[in-house]
This record gives sequence, C-alpha cells and structure tokens, in this order.
Amino acid sequence: MTPSTSAKGYLLALSATVLWSTTFPLARLIAFAMSPVELAFWRWLFTFSCMLPFGFTAVKNNLPALKKNWKWILAAGVLGFSMYSILMFEAGRTTDATNMSLIAATAPVFMAFFAVAFLHERLSLPQILGLVIAVIGVLVLVLKGEFHRISDLSFTIGDLWMLLAASLFAVYSILVRKRPGTMPQKALMTAMLAFGFFALCPLMAAEAIATDWHFPDGQTLWIILYIAVIPTLIGYLLWNWSVEYIGAARAGIVYYSIPLFSSLEAVILLHETVSMPQIVGGLMIIGGILLSSLNVLRQLIRH
Repeated sequence: MTPSTSAKGYLLALSATVLWSTTFPLARLIAFAMSPVELAFWRWLFTFSCMLPFGFTAVKNNLPALKKNWKWILAAGVLGFSMYSILMFEAGRTTDATNMSLIAATAPVFMAFFAVAFLHERLSLPQILGLVIAVIGVLVLVLKGEFHRISDLSFTIGDLWMLLAASLFAVYSILVRKRPGTMPQKALMTAMLAFGFFALCPLMAAEAIATDWHFPDGQTLWIILYIAVIPTLIGYLLWNWSVEYIGAARAGIVYYSIPLFSSLEAVILLHETVSMPQIVGGLMIIGGILLSSLNVLRQLIRH
C-alpha cells in the first residue's frame, strides 16, 4: 500500500462520513412520516433509479463476473442497503438519540473484529490505540462528558435493532472488499442496488396490503430524494472505494468522525452551541483517527 493510495483511501472514507452525517437529523425528522419499510423502499428506489442510467452498460459488460460473484453481492445489497435502512428507521421509533448514537458507533468495532477474524487483517498497536481513543471520544460526545449516565441508560427493542444494523453495516464493509479488480465500481454498485431494492419490493407489497399505503408528502419526498442521492449513492460509492484502498478496519476508524460532523452541522444549521464535552470528544475522535494512520502520515511527510 503506497502513501498516495492510503491517503486517497482515508480521504474517501472521511468524505463519505461527512455526507452520511447529514442523514441522521433528516432521518429523525421523517421517522414517523411513513413506516420504516416505506421509507427504505422509497430511499432505495430513488437511489437505484439514479444509478441505473450510469451503471446499466457496466452491468451488461460485466455479467459473467457479476454472475460468478452474485452470492456475496446479493448479501451486500440486502444486508447493507435494504435491511440496514429498515432497522435504522425502526430503531429511531423506539429508542432515544443518545442510545442510537452510542450503539451506531459500534459499527467500526464490528468492522475491525470481522476484518481480523475473517480477512486475517492485522491491526498495529497505533491502530488499536486509535480505535480505543476514538471510542472514548464518541462516549464523551454522546454522554456529554457525564460517564455516570451509562448506568442510567435503559435499553429497548430499538437498541437491539440499532445494534443489529451496526453489525450489518460492518458485514457490508467486509463483503465489498471481495470485488475483483477487473469489475468496475459502477457495475458492483448497480448490482447491489438492484438486489437491495428488489428485496424490498415484496415487503412493500405486504405493507401496502396490510396498511393504508400512500405516497410521501412534499417535505418527506424532498428529504428522501436528498438522502437517496447525496449521502446514499455518493456516500456509499466513496465508502466502497475507501475500503478498497485501506481496508475495512482502517476505514472503520474514520467512521467515528460521524458524531463530530453531526455536531458541527447542528451548530451551522440549527445554531446550537458547542459544549466543552463536544470539543473534547471531537478532538479525541480526530486524535484517534490520526493515531491509527500514524504510519501513513509519516510516509506522506517523508515524501
């Protein structure tokens, strides 16, 4: 892994987390506008529709490779796209924001564990220390520096849904590393979107039969469109490239910056004030990321 390749991978992962961080306040805003299945269906319908014109030719030209790898592509699309969305929206209905933030931050831990257990990746001491520091930074951020609040947290079924969602995202990040070097990213993304979207169709059909199905209202529609194109389509493409360059474990550490960017966006968009725990937690998250990539930074400085 060359310094330039590593730097590109970290930059791509960071860009993906910046985009993803905009999803959480919007997802909370529309959590009760429709059912989790409906929200997931419309999200991936729009994303798949936007990607198809760009990826159709790539899929057509790479059908043999896609057919050869269809099993893990199917798993990645269903688990990382459709199921993750349903679980995230469902969790937002039955648990509070503090618990969701805390549990969502376990995704990189799952990534590191799966990468070591199944891909035999080795984490260096700086990477392990960076992971620990980033975890503590997230705790400081979401608990506002009051660690005694951990004992006061009450767990609901929504917490379990969010924990499952975090583990599914980790599995997705491991699976996308299996992409053959000759398979274009556009072909893989389009195939995963197709599997993810069509897996939602029977669930949506059941939802329509069992409930009073309806189209999204104006505000919900625009929010879903934004989520579908910017954080979802562009964000996932950036993340897939980053995992390809630096691996799931290293990219997972950068994932910890999502709470930091969410806080900054709240200050800019909602005019919220910045507290000392937010500053300390943010600095620890950044420090953990920098520590985990210490060897890469040294090599870049030398060049």
